[in-house]
Amino acid sequence: MVHKAARLTAATALGALVLAGCASSPTAAAPVPAPTPALARTAEPPPPVPPAPSAPDLRQFVIAATDIPLPGFGAPTFGPLDESAVEGLTAYFESEDGERQLGQTIVLLPDADAARSALQGAATQTEQQRPGAQSTPVPVGDGGRLISGYQREGTASTLLLFTAGRASVAMDFRSAATDPVPAETAVAAGERQAALLASNFG
Repeated sequence: MVHKAARLTAATALGALVLAGCASSPTAAAPVPAPTPALARTAEPPPPVPPAPSAPDLRQFVIAATDIPLPGFGAPTFGPLDESAVEGLTAYFESEDGERQLGQTIVLLPDADAARSALQGAATQTEQQRPGAQSTPVPVGDGGRLISGYQREGTASTLLLFTAGRASVAMDFRSAATDPVPAETAVAAGERQAALLASNFG
């Protein structure tokens, strides 16, 4: 049985790195000049501010269980990111027998450059934390990278990182150490996820 405490450990590192990047480059607000007395007396009330558009529901851009080319996965459960200042979500898939899991984190950043920067930071940190794992470029989204061959406490992890427009994505496939999720399975699911996101956030 896969250890459930290991569900999203690697994937959620992405959100923390995004916060660190955002904090390092704050945007200063331009000072607003005070109105002159004459203007203050004659100015008409400002028009009402239209409501801000609501944020997209990211759940509609997450792959379905049938997009994972392995049998037995059920519908995902969703959760918020631990970092409330960052827009995104987590999605968790599990097979019916509990032997395989997919933990996914999607983070939306201001633009594609910020997404790529966050992804590179997450890849570098993950490679340092997973001695002996293999890191391979893959044709998924932009800058796709597959980190495989890592095992801990009887659980194997195959981690796929990529960006799609301004979205940075981590897909962490967990299974028993004796039955790791094949690289081609992770890549196929990642291609479907990248296509969904690119058509909306590319």
